[in-house]
Amino acid sequence: MSLIKPTDIYDAAKDITSFIERADVSDRDKKVILEMCRDYYQDRNEHTIDQWLTQFLQRTIDKNFPPTGLE
Repeated sequence: MSLIKPTDIYDAAKDITSFIERADVSDRDKKVILEMCRDYYQDRNEHTIDQWLTQFLQRTIDKNFPPTGLE
């Protein structure tokens, strides 16, 4: 187990939030990539930070890709 520093958590959160603006892929692909990251942390679930990142990714997805009800 490696030590998780506050800057590691900050960098992860910053990367997640800025991904939407700086990624050079379609909006659909952005959503899929974020969902894959969310699923990874959800499945891993080794530490509290995994649960936090899972929820943070879900909130980011919900904010940037609101459900239309047609999915």
